[in-house]
Amino acid sequence: MTMKWSVAVLALALGAPPALEAQATAFPPPLDSTYLRWSPGTRTATFKLVAGIPGRAKSPFNFDGFTDGELTMTVPESATVVLNFVNEDGTPHSAELIGDSTQPLPNMALDQPAIPRAYSRAVSEGIAQFGRDVIRFKAAPAGDYRIICGVPGHALSGMWIRFEVSKEAKSPSLTATPKKP
Repeated sequence: MTMKWSVAVLALALGAPPALEAQATAFPPPLDSTYLRWSPGTRTATFKLVAGIPGRAKSPFNFDGFTDGELTMTVPESATVVLNFVNEDGTPHSAELIGDSTQPLPNMALDQPAIPRAYSRAVSEGIAQFGRDVIRFKAAPAGDYRIICGVPGHALSGMWIRFEVSKEAKSPSLTATPKKP
């Protein structure tokens, strides 16, 4: 048993939070460029949307290791978007695209996504650990959106990222986004 592991076990046994290793991790995590692919011929952006990546975020309520809007995905207007959703957390999670990033976050999934078909199955109940879904939609109209977890309380706990449909973008991009007040 390593010293680092022994200290973590002792801290847990004494009721201390398991933050010893988390303190060494930078938040937000580095961007993983392999998560986004672009096919210019078909104008299709394919994005790996992972819910609850363990050890890469300050909370299990994250998408691709990011919480509280710390990641922005930008896609060209009218592009086809394919979100390959997978839940890596033991808690059920989902994904739904909601509109108007200036409005307060909802407590749970909305009755309708901001763009037709821009939601996972079981959006209110969530998909179980290692469950998958493919979300496919046309990115229109241009504007600022958010991808949230629709399970009650999860978006309010920070499980959301920004999504922008841009008239000017020629290809999709991922950007680390500082928290806005």
